[in-house]
Amino acid sequence: MKKTIPWLSLLLVILGASAVPGAEHHVKADLVPNGDSGVSGFVQLTQMPHGGTNVHVIAKGLHPGTVYSSFYYESSNCTEPADPLGTFTANPGGVGQVHGKIDDDLDEVGSVSVRLGPGYGDLQACAKIH
Repeated sequence: MKKTIPWLSLLLVILGASAVPGAEHHVKADLVPNGDSGVSGFVQLTQMPHGGTNVHVIAKGLHPGTVYSSFYYESSNCTEPADPLGTFTANPGGVGQVHGKIDDDLDEVGSVSVRLGPGYGDLQACAKIH
């Protein structure tokens, strides 16, 4: 019995350590302004149990009434290739948000952007995910 307890303890430590990598199911990352855009905010990503990821972007410091778009990337610095998440219009307080479900898993998303316009316009802010 005395020999069994240390071995069981060691086994639990090994199993616990091996379960940590890749176990990330939720990430919250800050949107960092690009240059002097003044756009900030955050992005929340949640891994879905059967594949795909829910992505929610909340951006501040936007021009009221202006249309923006959000994209996600494999790269960690919001560089192409990009996949569209959605478009949104800033409210009178300069805040905008977009939410969507993407087919990619959380560990495949490197960054998420906010760009000016309904298309792939100028980069306003980027959130590094991985």
